[in-house]
Amino acid sequence: MPSFLRVLTPVGWGLLFMALALAVVWPGHGLGLRWDPFGLAERRLRTAEVHAAAAASDALARGLEADGMAEQARRLQHHHQQAVAVERATAVATAQARSAHDASIPLDPARADRLVRHDRELCRLAPAVCRSASAEPAPAGDDALRAGQTSRETDAG
Repeated sequence: MPSFLRVLTPVGWGLLFMALALAVVWPGHGLGLRWDPFGLAERRLRTAEVHAAAAASDALARGLEADGMAEQARRLQHHHQQAVAVERATAVATAQARSAHDASIPLDPARADRLVRHDRELCRLAPAVCRSASAEPAPAGDDALRAGQTSRETDAG
C-alpha cells in the first residue's frame, strides 16, 4: 500500500471514495448507464405525463369554450336580426292598419264573435292550417325561431 494512503484521515478516505465513485459513475452516465435506486426518474416522468394530460385537457376545454362562445354570438346576432325584422314588419302593418279607410269604424261585437267562432271551427277541421307560418324558411338547425314563437318558449321546450 502506498505511503500516502496510510496518512489519510477518515475524512480523506471519504473524499477519496467519493472521487473514485464519481470517476466511475460519470463516464458511465455519459455512456447511457443509469442507476436510480429510488425510482426518481420514473416518478418525475409520471408527474410530467399527468401535467401534460391536464394541460391538453385544459387546452381542449378552452377551445370548446371559445367555439361555444362564437356559436352563441352567431345565434344572438341571428336572433337580433329576426327581432329587428319583426319590428319593421309590425311597424309597417300598424301604419297600414291605422291609415286604412275603415280604421276608425268599430267592428260590430256580434260580427267579431262570429268571425272568432268561424276561425276556431276552421282550426278544428284543419289544425295544420292554423299553425303559425314561418316568415321565411328556417335555416338548418335549432337556432331559428318560428313565427309566433318567443325565445322563452324555445328555452322551456
